[in-house]
Amino acid sequence: MIDRKVIIYPSAEVLQEALAARFLLKISDRLAKHQRVDVALTGGTDGIALLRAVGESPLSAAVDWSRVHLWWGDERFVPADDPDRNALQAREAWFGKLVEDGVMPESHIHEMPADDRDDEARMTATEDENYDAVTQAAKAYEKEIVKALGKKQAFDIALFGVGPDGHFASLFPNHPALRSKDKKTRVIGITDSPKMPPMRISLTVPFIRSCRRVWVFASTPRKAEAVGKALAGTNNPQVPSSFAGGAKETLWLLDKDSAANL
Repeated sequence: MIDRKVIIYPSAEVLQEALAARFLLKISDRLAKHQRVDVALTGGTDGIALLRAVGESPLSAAVDWSRVHLWWGDERFVPADDPDRNALQAREAWFGKLVEDGVMPESHIHEMPADDRDDEARMTATEDENYDAVTQAAKAYEKEIVKALGKKQAFDIALFGVGPDGHFASLFPNHPALRSKDKKTRVIGITDSPKMPPMRISLTVPFIRSCRRVWVFASTPRKAEAVGKALAGTNNPQVPSSFAGGAKETLWLLDKDSAANL
């Protein structure tokens, strides 16, 4: 059973500001006791809005960003310059300025691999070739995680949004990976996402659950049904976000609209 705590805010704007402050303070607290902090970011409307709020918060100035490493919970497997890339959107919304100002080393930005095949190769690729490409990319990211984290083997904070269909990361309803107990596989490639683009890379449920703190957040009425179903129980394959949980803490942070069905 996942021990979940739910916090509801009066509006999406207050949610973003409060979550940004919580995120920055928790990083600062962690850095007071440890040499580095590893956090996993998310994309989507809520995720990018949060990162903008992080960049605008005065608390950001109190964080030693030279000791923070950024990772991703999932990514679209598209070319590096594709505007759909979570990492590209996050760079433009927030951390790009930290890197430009010399506050955060570029080497601390651990983006998931992009699809580096040329246009013709992507357009003519068979299903098997696409599977091989995204699977190799997932294995490369897993190797990077293992090498960078050493014995730690977990992120300190992992952020996730919720889709209207209840998905989180790139784990969609009834995906077989939701039931996996394989703790050695931390990252998987996906070729059949029901949401475009179909090819994606995602952290696995066992690895997500190994992360110290997992924070799931959502806003707007269109998320209310999914949030209500996710928090009605756990491990429901029809609502993947019901699998979200952290080793030390699991928070659901919502605005009142997304919490309307609770």
